Amino acid sequence: MIPLLEPLFQGEMRSYGESLSCAPQFPPAALPVAQLLSEPELLTRQLHSSAAKFRLQDLRPVASDWSNRYLGALLPPLVAGATLLRHRFPASAGEMAVTLAPHGAVVGFHILTLGESLPEADTGQRYDALLRSHLAPLFAQLSCQSGLAQKVLWGNAVRWLNFLFDAAQRLAAAHGEQHVAAVASDRAQLFDGALWTGEENPLCMRRRCAPAKPGEKADADGLVSLHSQCCLYHLLPGQSYCGACPLDPLRVRGKALIAAG
Repeated sequence: MIPLLEPLFQGEMRSYGESLSCAPQFPPAALPVAQLLSEPELLTRQLHSSAAKFRLQDLRPVASDWSNRYLGALLPPLVAGATLLRHRFPASAGEMAVTLAPHGAVVGFHILTLGESLPEADTGQRYDALLRSHLAPLFAQLSCQSGLAQKVLWGNAVRWLNFLFDAAQRLAAAHGEQHVAAVASDRAQLFDGALWTGEENPLCMRRRCAPAKPGEKADADGLVSLHSQCCLYHLLPGQSYCGACPLDPLRVRGKALIAAG
């Protein structure tokens, strides 16, 4: 693990920090992310390899599942650096390489330098390369190759970012209210504005709630928050709707979803 990240990824969170490595050269087996995006057949091969594992013809749930694995390796160290350390690791597609395993699994990411400390930078300066120069072209290619709507892919990103910001707030709580407020500010800047650095913000999504099921933990008003987008996980063999799916028939049948905020 990169030493800078060691204090943030302890215990059960350690594996999340081990997905990013830094060395003067990319590993021989690593694939530059820019190449993955510029040569469509490489991404197609990944999706069809994953589809073969699931024995599916429909590439949409396969692409969504693959994107979640990709995001699960990419985002934790970058978000921890940007929000908790105020440090920007190289995050654009042109600055990173990825190691891929058989059946499309994402092993980890590689950078050549540690980037830079930006203690006074705003959220846009710390996150723009990740969002505009990595996730945006990746999601465009995934959508093109699979037919999956880009809003589903951005919904997956929102889900991962929320999970990571929740974890970051727990860490920040040990260092005072100022640090907690900084995490909350990054979350708000990424999610709440309709525009991001002057363009449409794909992370700004309508949030909805629904009445809680029997025995389910709910807010004080008896509602539970749902994901903004269904990730199509229920279309994978042997899987079902997740607990916060906005399309779960058992949750929404006969009940209108309630806008949240």
